Amino acid sequence: MTEPSSTPTGVYRLTSIARPVDPRYPTNRALLVVVPLLAVLSVGLSGLLGLDGGALSVALLSMLTTFAAWAVTRELAPDDDAAAFLALALAWMAYLFFATDAVLLPFVVLFLVRIVNRSTGLPARPLDTFSVLGLCIWAAITLEQSLILLLAAAAFSLNATLKEPQRYHLLAAALCLAVFGWLVATDHPVMSGYLTIRDWTLICALAAANFWVVRQNRIPASVCDVFAKPLDGSRVNAGLLLGFLLGLQALLTDGRSAWLETPVWACLLAVPLSLFARHLQRLLSRW
Repeated sequence: MTEPSSTPTGVYRLTSIARPVDPRYPTNRALLVVVPLLAVLSVGLSGLLGLDGGALSVALLSMLTTFAAWAVTRELAPDDDAAAFLALALAWMAYLFFATDAVLLPFVVLFLVRIVNRSTGLPARPLDTFSVLGLCIWAAITLEQSLILLLAAAAFSLNATLKEPQRYHLLAAALCLAVFGWLVATDHPVMSGYLTIRDWTLICALAAANFWVVRQNRIPASVCDVFAKPLDGSRVNAGLLLGFLLGLQALLTDGRSAWLETPVWACLLAVPLSLFARHLQRLLSRW
C-alpha cells in the first residue's frame, strides 16, 4: 500500500502491522475516491432501502464496511488489485440490501493475516503482538465467538514456525489457548450454530475455490512495503487459509445468520472469482 524503501520510515518505525493508504499508488487513489462516493450514495439510498440510523451513521458504516473488505482482500490476495475492489463492491451491496455491517471480525482477520503474511516486510513488534492479542480476546468475548482464539493461536504459531520465525509468539498462542479454555469453562458458546446441507455445500464450494487459489499461487509478485523483496508464498497462502477459517468459525458459532453479518465472505468470494475471471480472459484472448 505504500512505496517500498530500504529501511523503516514513518509509521513503520512504530508498528509492523499498520499499512497507511499511500495516494501515490493509482489503486489507493481510486480507493480514496470510491469509498467516500459510495458513502454518499448509501446516504442517498438509505431512505429507499430502509437503512437504520441517520445520515452520518449510514455514511460511516458504509465507509467502514467497504474499506474493511478492500483491506482484508488486499492481504488475502496481495497480487490481485481487482479482487480487492470486487470485494469492496460486494460488501457495499451486502450492506445496502442485507445490512451487513459487522466489521469487528474483518479487522481481526486483517491484523492476524498481516502477522502471518508480513505484507509490510517487518516482523510484529511486541506492541503489535499485545494489541492483536487484546483485539482477539475482546472480539471473542464481544462477538461470543470463542473459536477466534483458537485461530489466533494458530496464527501466532504459524508466525513462530514459518520462515524467519518469531519464537516468542508461541507464548502468545499459549495465552490464546488459556483464554479459550477459560471461556469454555464459563459456558461461552463454541459451536452452537445451526447449518443446513445448503450451507455446508456452499462452505465446501468456497473452501475448494480458495484452495484452488492457494494451488495457483507460486512466488508472489507483490513486494513488501519496507523492503523491495517479494512476499513469502507460504506465508501468503497461510494467511488466505487463516482468513477462510476465521469466516468459517463465525458460521459454526452463530449459524447461517453469519453469512450476512460480516463482509468477510465478500472477500473470500472475490478472491477466487477474480482469479477465475483472469483465467477466463486469458483463455478467450487465445481464440
